[in-house]
Amino acid sequence: MYHLHLLSVLLFTLVLLLLTPTASAVTTPRRVVNLSSSQHLGSSKSAGRPGRSRSSFSPSSEKSHLGRRRPPLIPLLLADAFSACACSALLSPVVAVIDKSVTLAAAGQATLGAAMRGEAAKVVSSPKTFFSSPSYLWIFGLYSATYLSANAASTLCDRASVPSSGPKFLSTTLTNIYACVSKDAAFARMFGSGPPRVVPYASLGLFGARDAGTVFSSFLLPPRAAEALERAGVGKERAKNVAQIACPVAFQAVSAPVHLLGLDIYNRSAEEVKKEGRSRISASFKDYGAVVGARMMRVLPAFR
Repeated sequence: MYHLHLLSVLLFTLVLLLLTPTASAVTTPRRVVNLSSSQHLGSSKSAGRPGRSRSSFSPSSEKSHLGRRRPPLIPLLLADAFSACACSALLSPVVAVIDKSVTLAAAGQATLGAAMRGEAAKVVSSPKTFFSSPSYLWIFGLYSATYLSANAASTLCDRASVPSSGPKFLSTTLTNIYACVSKDAAFARMFGSGPPRVVPYASLGLFGARDAGTVFSSFLLPPRAAEALERAGVGKERAKNVAQIACPVAFQAVSAPVHLLGLDIYNRSAEEVKKEGRSRISASFKDYGAVVGARMMRVLPAFR
């Protein structure tokens, strides 16, 4: 599913590229000829010679008309991809450790603390194994694609001289939600209880609802929270920074049970729920404090 996700990003890039105006339509200079009456009648210092109409176009004016040539698009997109991968490489180890540990703990294969210690130890003791593992590669691909969609949208919109806020928000949101749901479905199959199987639609829906809430808390809620802080006497810039970090981090207290419920639906069938006598609601709040704290640690680096 990861390659399908990258295909969606490439298709989005291609559509915007087709809408981009060509460079020749923008940079072609236009000669402006000044036909004043004195020039047209031949008023010049050389008597008897017919006057020549002078053009205001000159090499210097040509340079001003041409302006700065825009750099080729492909190198810009390659730079966007490089910066996206660089940022992803910094965040992915921490997120991979947390996400895998939460999935293992939800499946009852280890406690959350023991799973996190074990996965963190692999980063140091077996870095080659860790950085080539499916869990790390999924997280690296997720963040790389999300950052690339944001960077590419900004680059292409700037190229087309259109506002980038709308396309950037839309492309980033769709890319991130799709990638996160795909990643969590893959983690459930790899690290959940029992043999790998099809992830129920209920689990996928809960993962999607969790990510939609994260988008709301990351983009739509912070401006309102910042206004409330300003009314309380906090400076404008400080209020904006605090709200941008605090809102998505605090939302993990709400999204953590939703995430655990989606994993529990995958891990336990309805018959197993009845047999064990433990409701799904109680499973959704298993190790609630530890899971919320871990997911807060997971979100915080992306907004610092």
